[in-house]
Amino acid sequence: MGTPAVPLAGVYRRSGIHDPALRRGYEECRRATRATGEIEYAVSLLLPPPLRTATWALYGAVRAVDDLADAPDTAEGADPGRAGRLEAWISAFDADLREGRGSDPVRQALIHTMLTWNLPPGFLHTLFEELRQDVHGRQFATWQEWRRYNSLINTPLVLRAGSLLMRAAGLSAEPEAIAAGVPDMAIAWQTAVDAIYLTDALVDLSDDLDRGHVPLPQEALDEAGVPRADLLTRRTTPAFEELVRRLTDRARTWLDHAPLPPVLHPAVAVALGAYTDLYRLRLKAAADAPAALLHRRPALPRNARLRLLLPARTKAALSWALFPFPIQPGPPPHLSPTDAAEAPDAPGRAEQVCAGAVQRYAPAPPPPHPSGACPPQLPPEAMPRHVAIVMDGNGRWATARGLPRTDGHRAGTDALIDVVHGAREIGLKHLTVYAFSTENWKRPADELQTLMYEIPQAMHSMVDQALDVRLRWAGVRSRLPADVTETLVEAERATRDRTGLTLTMCVNYGGRAEITAAAAKLAREAAAGRIDPASVSEHSFARYLHVPELPDVDLLLRTGGDQRTSNFLPWQATYAELLFLDTPWPEVDRRTLWKAIEQYARRTRRYGSVPRIPAQPTLPSGHGAPAP
Repeated sequence: MGTPAVPLAGVYRRSGIHDPALRRGYEECRRATRATGEIEYAVSLLLPPPLRTATWALYGAVRAVDDLADAPDTAEGADPGRAGRLEAWISAFDADLREGRGSDPVRQALIHTMLTWNLPPGFLHTLFEELRQDVHGRQFATWQEWRRYNSLINTPLVLRAGSLLMRAAGLSAEPEAIAAGVPDMAIAWQTAVDAIYLTDALVDLSDDLDRGHVPLPQEALDEAGVPRADLLTRRTTPAFEELVRRLTDRARTWLDHAPLPPVLHPAVAVALGAYTDLYRLRLKAAADAPAALLHRRPALPRNARLRLLLPARTKAALSWALFPFPIQPGPPPHLSPTDAAEAPDAPGRAEQVCAGAVQRYAPAPPPPHPSGACPPQLPPEAMPRHVAIVMDGNGRWATARGLPRTDGHRAGTDALIDVVHGAREIGLKHLTVYAFSTENWKRPADELQTLMYEIPQAMHSMVDQALDVRLRWAGVRSRLPADVTETLVEAERATRDRTGLTLTMCVNYGGRAEITAAAAKLAREAAAGRIDPASVSEHSFARYLHVPELPDVDLLLRTGGDQRTSNFLPWQATYAELLFLDTPWPEVDRRTLWKAIEQYARRTRRYGSVPRIPAQPTLPSGHGAPAP
């Protein structure tokens, strides 16, 4: 195929992928990319290893799901059919995503990439919804329907790949954020995706016809005078050849009117330029032999492909060498960052610089607890992925001590910081805290003033300590002071590349308000014709929540003595284990969190089915978590 040999062991090592099972998943994705995405695979080799493996996982996993929707049903009674196989894969993906690891090699690589690069799962849920309809057959009547489908299936995947390139180029904004501020750029990107999809529809025409599917809108066939029956019977006519020439001209025009996005790294421009040039070459191959499209997939001319790729490889390698970015992969599993630097398999500093990667700072370890307590050692399957906390009892704690209620909130900030340290120590992936509800505006003015000061202070502390903590904000802007809003937004931006713990601060948050706002957005989309009401599911609804990628809550903890959830995460906490403590929040520290997680590990979670065997954690001698 004209692609160079890839030293895979070095690629995976420099990408921070050390686990053999995880490597197998990435290898399956790589093979799928190479087999079905000739251009995508060739361009991936222009990228440094961490970006390369991430693009393999995205493309390979999406291809695997798409194949399930396209695969023919068998006559065997045990075969659940395409719809059943697709639904089983989606359900397994959701379960794996909750656990933070895949039960299937391809899903394992996909979830590892999503967690490593902080990619939200919303784009996959959109794709899943569309593929559910593909299973039952789909025809496009108009170009408008065709473009809408493309915007839901292909554009989100391209934008996710684009976000990886933009991070390597030094841009912190997501493509959607840039598009929102520069509408012309959004149109240009969508036009480019339309051009790529139209090219693929022509090149893959014979494969689609094998399945009885015509991937072109009826409007295009009518314009050229090509009956659909002629395509399904693979009848070559002058009208069909004219149709191919029209569509290749249209796709080429779209590519020509889709300028490269603004980038700061020359190697990214080289990769994107090679990508569009290869698609132009693919269009020429289709236009040169239109009748052949009915019977086989045209190959890219080898000599022309090499004339494009060889200089691109040289330019990309030189650009990454001259303008490297310190994108360092994480340490191998079971090694601390310090141990990883001394491990025989650890890449040298020169390799780390050339590889490029996710983190651009050296995360600091949490300071130890003054008591010397260490977290319990729990098996991974016993750990919750997401803990949510209602931090209640600040005011009552202060009043019981003859102090102003505002002092309770100041003490509560200290408690939160220590709990975050404990979450990092025990390896928790998601922690969400109820910092300020939409009902809290009823409190006295001096208490509100203190809260509006303490919340930004807590955020600043988390950013300044350089802990490996990514900060998110769930809530609404209305009534919040401008400086608080700015602090929340800036903290999200400043920590977006951190991959250890995700701390979501619920500030000016109400659960019913979140669901109501999501329903309103969904209704507007349906009224505008962008969503079919019959296709609305839990996944499509969740895309409109404040933080769509927030996983389900495994353990919901409330301090302060009250036993209610108080409008906190009603959507996400549907299957949460509940734990209520009499301890007021200012008296809580990391040891309380560890003890709560130990209780969670001993519980049996059924999700309406048979129970799993609860974990029986064992604590090393002298490393227990004493009660606070």
